[in-house]
Amino acid sequence: MELFKSLRTSYGKRMLLRENEPARNKHGSNYHSAKRIAFLYLDSDEEFFKNIKKYATYLKNSFGVKSVHMMGYVDRQEKYAPIWQQHVLESDFFTRDDLNWYLKPIKRVQNFINEEFDILIDFSDGDNLPLNFVLKESKALMKVGQKGATAERYCDFIIDMGNSTGIAKYVEQLNSYLSNPLIK
Repeated sequence: MELFKSLRTSYGKRMLLRENEPARNKHGSNYHSAKRIAFLYLDSDEEFFKNIKKYATYLKNSFGVKSVHMMGYVDRQEKYAPIWQQHVLESDFFTRDDLNWYLKPIKRVQNFINEEFDILIDFSDGDNLPLNFVLKESKALMKVGQKGATAERYCDFIIDMGNSTGIAKYVEQLNSYLSNPLIK
């Protein structure tokens, strides 16, 4: 079973590199000028989910962002999806059931991918294959990710976390750079 999973992942990584990134309008932005922001994340636990949801509310209240859409990947079958994951306005998720043989999402993500968000922020560690497919194919105007991650090559703005880890430090770095009104 482990060999089969390793084979799928290896093939998926090659397919990710082989596929062309779609044409998109690249445009730098910050929280003051952005109207639509999106988050990509790997569902790890309810605490993490609550933290990014709280951050979405913060962006709306502090910067007047009109919408913050969250797209999560739940690494299990849909019938075992956690209770806090729901298909509601501005929050969606996909599961293993939505992936093809080489771990590319083929269901539930198409609208998210085609949306031209002003900023797309990758809250995963950048090394999750299904999320990397979504990040690469997204038509977001500006993509933000972490330095040193596999997904770094698909991002327009990269944050160096150094030896720091965790969502609190990442949010601190995001705020430091993207809340500056002079950067557009």
